[in-house]
Amino acid sequence: MAPITRRIRGIPTEVLLSPDDGMPAECAVTLDNVTLADKACFAALQTRLTPARMGEVCRALRVAAGC
Repeated sequence: MAPITRRIRGIPTEVLLSPDDGMPAECAVTLDNVTLADKACFAALQTRLTPARMGEVCRALRVAAGC
């Protein structure tokens, strides 16, 4: 699980999301705070990202993990 916040820091470990991505407002998923979460905690799908946006997520994860 990666937190999504409206606080956009402009750092390489975050990916900006917008209403075009299915989010209600401009926000950022922060990949430097990834944690485990039980699947039962998720009641509904928030959004589904395009392959291009998922590429950005993978890039940010590489930065966060130092790979």
